[in-house]
Amino acid sequence: MRIRGGCGQAFGNIASRGAFVQIVYFISGFIASRAAVFGSYAPFGISIMAAAPFKNMLASVFGAAIGYCTISGTGNTIRYVTAMIALAAIRWTLNDIARIRKSKLFAPIITFMALIATGLAMMSVSGFSGRSMVLYMIEAVLGSSGAYFLSRTITISYGTKSLGMLSIPEISCLVLSLCIMILSFSSITIGSLSIGRILSVVAILFCARYCSISGGAIAGISAGIVMSLSSSEMSFLAGSYAFGGLMAGMFSTAGRLASAIAFILCNGIISMQTGDLTLVILGLYEVLAASLIFIILPKDTGRFLGAIFMEKDSDTRCEGLRRSVIMRLDFASKALSDVSSDVEDVAQKLAEVVSPDMSGVYKKAVSETCRRCGLKTYCWEREHGATIASFDCLDEVLRKNGEVTEDDFRQDFRKRCCKIHEMANAVNRNYDNYITYEAAQRRVDEVRAVVAGQFCGLGEILGEMAEEYESYEKFDTDAAHRISVMMKDEGYVPMDISCRIDRLGRMSVEIETADTERSVLKRSVLTREVSKLCGRRFENPAVTMVNGRCRIVFSERPVYDVDIATAQHICGNGRLCGDHFKYFCDGMGRMVAVISDGMGTGGRAAVDGSMASSIIAKLIKAGLGFDCALKVVNSALMVKSGDESLATLDVLSFDMFTGGIELMKAGAPMTFIRKGGKVFSIESPSLPVGILPNVEFSYSTEALLPGDIVVMLSDGAVATGEDWIANIIRNWNKSSQELANLITDEATARRSDGHDDDITVLTMIVQSANGDEDE
Repeated sequence: MRIRGGCGQAFGNIASRGAFVQIVYFISGFIASRAAVFGSYAPFGISIMAAAPFKNMLASVFGAAIGYCTISGTGNTIRYVTAMIALAAIRWTLNDIARIRKSKLFAPIITFMALIATGLAMMSVSGFSGRSMVLYMIEAVLGSSGAYFLSRTITISYGTKSLGMLSIPEISCLVLSLCIMILSFSSITIGSLSIGRILSVVAILFCARYCSISGGAIAGISAGIVMSLSSSEMSFLAGSYAFGGLMAGMFSTAGRLASAIAFILCNGIISMQTGDLTLVILGLYEVLAASLIFIILPKDTGRFLGAIFMEKDSDTRCEGLRRSVIMRLDFASKALSDVSSDVEDVAQKLAEVVSPDMSGVYKKAVSETCRRCGLKTYCWEREHGATIASFDCLDEVLRKNGEVTEDDFRQDFRKRCCKIHEMANAVNRNYDNYITYEAAQRRVDEVRAVVAGQFCGLGEILGEMAEEYESYEKFDTDAAHRISVMMKDEGYVPMDISCRIDRLGRMSVEIETADTERSVLKRSVLTREVSKLCGRRFENPAVTMVNGRCRIVFSERPVYDVDIATAQHICGNGRLCGDHFKYFCDGMGRMVAVISDGMGTGGRAAVDGSMASSIIAKLIKAGLGFDCALKVVNSALMVKSGDESLATLDVLSFDMFTGGIELMKAGAPMTFIRKGGKVFSIESPSLPVGILPNVEFSYSTEALLPGDIVVMLSDGAVATGEDWIANIIRNWNKSSQELANLITDEATARRSDGHDDDITVLTMIVQSANGDEDE
């Protein structure tokens, strides 16, 4: 999270980034145009021009033009410049047709057309020959292939996939594109040693060392094929580099020196097939120089490559265990939910059978008073109807006064009953017992409802855990092992480490350590090291402390960032505020904000509000879902004390990868959103927590972009109206903190009714992850 004010810096960052991208394409065009095959053919400058995005094409044209002028004779320079003009005309003409422009074959086809057309034009001037025709055709095929690899590489670079999630075809495109760029250095020599071939061998050795057999084989084959095209004398490199890369990968577990020796020996064996001792010795010197560079570079160099070629689905045992855990959790969830419903059903049936009523009060009073009376037969047999009617008239008196006197009985009953005084006392005594029982029963019902709700909540927690495990497609045990070694080197005691990859390809790393204080955690160091070991870019971790254990959760660096701030006014400028807020990253790529407003003001409200916000924040950080966390908070408030205790909850969840926002309200006031320049409010009817056993969030969702604003607030901020808040937000272009301060101050000043209340305002402005806002 970063707080930035003003638009000038944003424009400056955008301009700087745009200029940097143009420079990259200029340099790429220059380098690619110098990559020659068969001695004098250089089709790859045309390839990069076809592959570059239309807005960057001009930069690549200038770079390629300068490159062609520095390596080719006059005839070839004119030919390649003509090809660039033809290709630019084709791209300009077809750029508005999105279906053609976005096709994967667009760049290869127009590259082939430009190269073959200019090649035929050259033959029309110099004369047709079979050899020239074949060479021009091969050049056009190589150029179109290069355009395909380069365009795919550019597409991958603009995507959000990390290196660890690239497929084998994507990895091959990256490697071949790199080899094309290295090919341009093959003609640059130090003495007789080729810089390009030395760089190729260094790249092969690194891929073999950190990516094992698959990495060494792919890099060796790609580099060997490309370098063998530089000259007919170097055709043996296709075999020597491929074989050397394969064997270097096989010996990678023995260390850098073993990989280098394996490559040197294999390369020498294949090179001997040429029969040219000079080329063999020259190649040996180049491989020795590359091996020396490979060995003396720092040990961490190239470690990120390990994430690229890691086996994606090798551990079937772990997958089977994952499926078993998911099934067990799902079954346990359903069983606990059934326990909750069974408890409710049994309690309801028992209540129907044994629940006391007013008739029971009278029966016990009659049993105690009339049991040994000589007039019992007369009252309850001969005058049975009149006696029952006399007791029925007591219901209203008891509910109104809480007791009866002798005068409350019917006159005919008073005349014939010789124990009227004892009867009145018996009715009062049993009625008191009845009232006490009813009060106890209500409390028992409340406790039972809470307990039954806990069973249901626990079932939902297990169900959510099952869904969460279901969403993870892979657990990266190798990365977890590397992180464990690093944690021990840094002085921590890792208890458990999990590296999980979900269906969207996003990795999250969860580390549990023992006896680690939050204050001594080196967050920036851990973030850097974990990113390096996993081959991905992670945000600073979310840290939770529970019972002497420290839970550290890393999530990948997202697409969006937020400028988030709060401001608060305490009722009567007191010390205790009934409003409480929290905001945090949950470690899963979501920014979560919570505002809780306890009932009333002062100390009691402060306790309820703090309790609600603290519990729900802790549970969300621990990985529980929002609905489950709400049930736990509701149960906690209900059993906290015998007095009524309630609080509102306003929860916001912002997905920093997709821009989706979820608003969850339990008795909370409206939330204001500025989206695309338009301001609107979201208000959902719902009940606060702590009142009823069953409580639910009311949900609302929106999709936001950089520059959009969200304002959450407590009810004290809207006591004097809401239109003025929308007017402030509509044209706001400053920082989030200034917005929160302004709304809080204005809401306080507008209270002209002589009353005061707690006011809390939380504002959030969506930004791009690199800090630039789209206008």
